[in-house]
Amino acid sequence: MVDAGILDGDTVIIERRDTATDGDIVVALIDNGEATLKRLRHRGERVELIPVNTACQTQVYPAERIQIQGVLVGQLRTYP
Repeated sequence: MVDAGILDGDTVIIERRDTATDGDIVVALIDNGEATLKRLRHRGERVELIPVNTACQTQVYPAERIQIQGVLVGQLRTYP
Protein backbone atom coordinates (compact mmCIF):
# COMPACT_ATOMS: atom_id res chain seq x y z
CA MET A 1 0.00 0.00 0.00
CA VAL A 2 3.06 2.19 -0.34
CA ASP A 3 1.53 4.19 -3.21
CA ALA A 4 -1.37 5.12 -0.89
CA GLY A 5 1.08 6.37 1.75
CA ILE A 6 0.68 3.29 3.97
CA LEU A 7 4.14 2.10 4.91
CA ASP A 8 5.49 -1.03 6.57
CA GLY A 9 4.96 -0.65 10.31
CA ASP A 10 1.99 1.72 10.03
CA THR A 11 -1.20 0.88 11.91
CA VAL A 12 -4.41 1.17 9.90
CA ILE A 13 -7.78 1.98 11.41
CA ILE A 14 -10.59 -0.10 9.95
CA GLU A 15 -14.32 0.60 10.35
CA ARG A 16 -16.16 -2.71 10.43
CA ARG A 17 -18.56 -2.89 7.46
CA ASP A 18 -19.82 -5.63 5.20
CA THR A 19 -20.24 -3.39 2.15
CA ALA A 20 -18.03 -0.82 0.47
CA THR A 21 -18.03 1.61 -2.44
CA ASP A 22 -15.80 1.37 -5.49
CA GLY A 23 -12.49 3.04 -4.72
CA ASP A 24 -12.58 2.31 -0.98
CA ILE A 25 -9.58 0.59 0.56
CA VAL A 26 -11.04 -2.48 2.23
CA VAL A 27 -10.18 -5.53 4.26
CA ALA A 28 -11.40 -8.32 2.00
CA LEU A 29 -11.64 -11.95 3.07
CA ILE A 30 -10.98 -14.31 0.17
CA ASP A 31 -12.56 -17.80 0.32
CA ASN A 32 -13.01 -17.47 4.11
CA GLY A 33 -9.25 -17.85 4.48
CA GLU A 34 -6.93 -15.04 3.41
CA ALA A 35 -7.52 -11.42 4.39
CA THR A 36 -6.00 -8.62 2.35
CA LEU A 37 -6.00 -4.82 2.29
CA LYS A 38 -6.79 -3.60 -1.24
CA ARG A 39 -8.73 -0.99 -3.20
CA LEU A 40 -12.15 -2.31 -4.27
CA ARG A 41 -13.81 -2.20 -7.68
CA HIS A 42 -17.01 -4.01 -8.69
CA ARG A 43 -17.19 -5.33 -12.26
CA GLY A 44 -20.62 -6.93 -12.70
CA GLU A 45 -20.46 -10.40 -11.16
CA ARG A 46 -16.77 -9.98 -10.34
CA VAL A 47 -14.79 -8.04 -7.77
CA GLU A 48 -11.38 -6.54 -8.44
CA LEU A 49 -8.99 -6.16 -5.51
CA ILE A 50 -6.49 -3.57 -6.66
CA PRO A 51 -3.18 -3.20 -4.86
CA VAL A 52 -2.01 0.34 -4.23
CA ASN A 53 1.52 -0.73 -5.06
CA THR A 54 2.69 -0.78 -8.66
CA ALA A 55 4.82 -3.86 -7.95
CA CYS A 56 1.70 -6.02 -7.39
CA GLN A 57 -1.08 -7.18 -9.72
CA THR A 58 -4.86 -6.75 -9.50
CA GLN A 59 -6.71 -9.83 -8.24
CA VAL A 60 -10.09 -10.63 -9.83
CA TYR A 61 -12.63 -12.94 -8.15
CA PRO A 62 -16.27 -13.95 -8.51
CA ALA A 63 -18.17 -11.76 -6.04
CA GLU A 64 -19.32 -14.76 -3.96
CA ARG A 65 -15.71 -15.56 -3.03
CA ILE A 66 -15.13 -12.14 -1.40
CA GLN A 67 -16.45 -10.92 1.93
CA ILE A 68 -15.86 -7.29 2.88
CA GLN A 69 -14.88 -7.05 6.53
CA GLY A 70 -14.18 -3.34 6.85
CA VAL A 71 -13.10 -0.08 5.25
CA LEU A 72 -9.94 1.91 5.92
CA VAL A 73 -10.76 5.15 7.74
CA GLY A 74 -7.35 6.19 9.07
CA GLN A 75 -3.77 5.29 9.84
CA LEU A 76 -1.17 5.86 12.53
CA ARG A 77 2.58 6.10 12.11
CA THR A 78 5.16 6.14 14.86
CA TYR A 79 8.70 7.37 14.50
CA PRO A 80 11.63 5.84 16.35
